[in-house]
Amino acid sequence: MYLRKTAALLTSVLMLTALTACGSSGDKNGGKDGEYVLKIGEAQGALCHAPLQVAMENGYLDEAGIKWERVDFGKGDIQAALGAGTIDCGFGLVGKFVQPIDNGLNMVVTAGMHTGCTKLLVKSDSGIKTLDDLKGKKIGVSSLAGSECVTAKRALHEAGFDISAESKDVEFLVFGVTDQPQALQNGAVDAICTPDPVATQAEKEFGLDVLLDTAVTEPYASEYCCVTFVSKELAEQHPDVAAKFTDACLKASAWVAEHPDETAKLQVEKEYVSGDPAANAEILKSYQFIPSVKGGQEALTNVSRDLKTIGMLQDSTDPDELATRSFKKFEGVPDSYKTEDGKLVAVE
Repeated sequence: MYLRKTAALLTSVLMLTALTACGSSGDKNGGKDGEYVLKIGEAQGALCHAPLQVAMENGYLDEAGIKWERVDFGKGDIQAALGAGTIDCGFGLVGKFVQPIDNGLNMVVTAGMHTGCTKLLVKSDSGIKTLDDLKGKKIGVSSLAGSECVTAKRALHEAGFDISAESKDVEFLVFGVTDQPQALQNGAVDAICTPDPVATQAEKEFGLDVLLDTAVTEPYASEYCCVTFVSKELAEQHPDVAAKFTDACLKASAWVAEHPDETAKLQVEKEYVSGDPAANAEILKSYQFIPSVKGGQEALTNVSRDLKTIGMLQDSTDPDELATRSFKKFEGVPDSYKTEDGKLVAVE
């Protein structure tokens, strides 16, 4: 396996150095696809990144003939790393990418990987039973620009809330993901919108009520939350590498669907996530790992339209045009894969 773990310290100084010293992703290794070393960004603790982790660990990238290295971020800003050229590609929640793309981030989405992975939780004795009951309340999120905040804003807007910064309908407060359950217990917030595995772990440990679960609550349950992405430079200058990366992740997602227990065990053994593999496997089983290129494009379009409606995009932005220019379908990559008789079969 061609694998070299690198630690990326995402300070502005180092990212500026990477950008000025290395140039764009297209400049590395003479511009030849066969020589190019793909820099794959990965954040620690991301249970739902299972397809990307499996693509790296189970050999799907190697089988495609890609030379690659994994760039670990801990809790770093993957969008900033992409913009600085520290990475070429990665995996993440589509909700947190749309606004940065609108502001000029050099990213294109390439496929949808799965549904689910975010929950809006309240204490069982809070008296809050529906989204309407959150009027005037405080919600804890990891970032005001993060996907969890975007999900909450989309749902609350649909429920009739004014979620503009000037509104008093609801207030969003920032806490680290692992700090959110305690903030809820201490009364610092009235609800938290947070990703798995923290969401499900907190739900069980504290007996929390679920107001929204993107794995089961429509329309989010039918919408891909996590997607693969590549830089515009990679898509334009090394399209074959970008296509092979996308294809490998599609295959890996289909494999995860059939092997959630093995996936959860691999994630813990390879130190991508912590926790009990059996418990993590149950969370993975609640998602729909049915990868789809078309599904990724549809999710990008849906989120872009919603963010335009609720005022999170620039006034001049056409959401459909944004979704069109920030999505890339590569020739030779099928829409999906499924398992038949123990083998992965392409689905067009």
